[in-house]
Amino acid sequence: MASNLDLVRTYMRAVNDDAMDIARSLIDPEIEYSEASDLPGAAHVSGTDELLSYFYGWRKNWSEWDWREEEIVDLPPDRVLVVATLRLRGLRSGIWVERRWVYIFTMRDGLILRLAGYNTRDEALAAMGPE
Repeated sequence: MASNLDLVRTYMRAVNDDAMDIARSLIDPEIEYSEASDLPGAAHVSGTDELLSYFYGWRKNWSEWDWREEEIVDLPPDRVLVVATLRLRGLRSGIWVERRWVYIFTMRDGLILRLAGYNTRDEALAAMGPE
């Protein structure tokens, strides 16, 4: 069984490569995904189909994307914190935009169950609550 860090890295690589068949194999059917609340139009999706539909929707606005890991921390038993810069290239403008986000991945039975985005590391850790 892959470590939680390996699972998250493989998932991020699959999203970067637009390899949704691989991404699908790494997520729990009951996945919950939510973006940072101050992001305009912040998405909250539930289930595999909604998540993949959300990612396919990126193609309406972005021609390329790149999730660059800056820090990754295993938070046993079932969470991983990732600080990453998300770079997106506008489909029509060709202009790259980027922003640093912090994510908490929660695993269940070797799959990603939850993925939540936050503005800062402190905000992400506070949202996890007490152990």
